[in-house]
This record gives sequence, structure tokens and C-alpha cells, in this order.
Amino acid sequence: MSELIVVDRDSAIQDLLASSYAAIYAYGVIAAHLTDPESALDCMAIYRKKRDDLLAWCAESGITPIAARAAYQLAGPTSDEASARVLGTLLEDRACAHWSQALYYLPAELQTTEAAFLQTCAVRSFSWSGITKPFFAAV
Repeated sequence: MSELIVVDRDSAIQDLLASSYAAIYAYGVIAAHLTDPESALDCMAIYRKKRDDLLAWCAESGITPIAARAAYQLAGPTSDEASARVLGTLLEDRACAHWSQALYYLPAELQTTEAAFLQTCAVRSFSWSGITKPFFAAV
């Protein structure tokens, strides 16, 4: 995922796009290492939908979106089901950080939708790890 560098509306949208691109890539790797890859493929579809929504908003707002990279560096080696679940947890935890950082800068028409997405990231983190974590996001 991208670094947390958000200073205005446009950088917030670009950061969320970068995070979505990275999540799509990572969930492909995660799925390849799971006995039942459907959960990872479902998550990949969620991030694809989020990416498409953000791209549509960029088009409507006259923002030139950043492009996806050809590849991404993962948080660690992923070679089996356990490491894939760890990667899924880290991915969703980092998504929580990106979405909570961006919320302040997003226009009002996006804040509610993106706050709800942030909450689903926290739920997905729990589904991968089984560990609840404090969640300090406010809208």
C-alpha cells in the first residue's frame, strides 16, 4: 500500500486509489495460498468495486487518477495458508489507516460511504485474524 501522505482532497482520493490497487494485487496472492480461495477473491471483488467507484468519482470531478503499478511489495513472504491470513490481516489494518486518514479531506458526498468502507475493512481484518483491535475512526 502507499505511504500515508494525505494533505488535501486530491491526495486523499489518490491514496485511496493506490490502496485499492495494492489490495487487489495482494488478494490475488492471498487467494493463491488458501485452501478455499473464495474469501480472498470476494475481498478482491470488493476492492475492485471500490477502485471503480473512486475512478468514476475522479472522472466526474476532473481529477486525473494515478495508475496501478505492475507489481507491489508485500508485507512479508506468503507461502502457505497461515502467512496468507497474516497478509490479509495486515492488508485490512493498513486499509483502515489509509481510509481513516483520508476521511478528513474527502468531500461531504464521499465521507459517509468511505466511513462505512473503513468499518468493513476493520471487520475483514477480524475475519482474517480472529483478533479484535481498537478502532478509532470518527466521522
